[in-house]
Amino acid sequence: MNAGRVTVTLLAWALLASCSTTAPQVPPTVGSASVTVTAPASPTSAQVSTIPATVPATSAASAPSSATSSGPWTLSVNGLGPLVLGTKISALVVQGYVVLTPGECEGVASSPALEAQGVFIYPAGTGASEVLAEVSLSKPTYTTLSGAKVGDTLKRVKQLYGAQLSIETKNGNGGPFQVAHVMVGTREVVFYFPYGSAMVDTDVVQMIIARNYSVDMMGEC
Repeated sequence: MNAGRVTVTLLAWALLASCSTTAPQVPPTVGSASVTVTAPASPTSAQVSTIPATVPATSAASAPSSATSSGPWTLSVNGLGPLVLGTKISALVVQGYVVLTPGECEGVASSPALEAQGVFIYPAGTGASEVLAEVSLSKPTYTTLSGAKVGDTLKRVKQLYGAQLSIETKNGNGGPFQVAHVMVGTREVVFYFPYGSAMVDTDVVQMIIARNYSVDMMGEC
């Protein structure tokens, strides 16, 4: 009887040993808190909005302006840069564009710096009412809005202005003469050629003048 019990006991231990070696190992249960800690969470919309861009966009304030007061001057029926027709001469003196020249003529002239660039002014009126009446170019330092400059041929000016350009006879100190001009309202840009030119395509522009329209071009004293 005892031997039988021993045999049964040994068989039971053998069966237990066999189960313990073949049964799969069950990993411990991972709680939700553990998952939260170990797994990276997706950023919220608020967090995304705080992430800086790799290449910041250029702001409008940092972009250079296409048109500034320091940009190149161009001649139009209104004048040249800050030399606007109708501006008081006293204001242009303060700004340094005009100098007083007591004596003959009108008593004012372009500053030496402007004259060196071929820019000349002609005033009208007297005293406090004296204003800028004409601006002329005698060198190719500056161009018109359409790109014409001193030294261009009449053919070139025609190409630039097309039907806007016309030939007109002006009254001068030496008698009538012809010019090419462009009219805008009551003002004109005059293309002056050597006095007595036949106004053929090969004639060369000697001076360009912005002024109020007039059939008279008597010149300065």
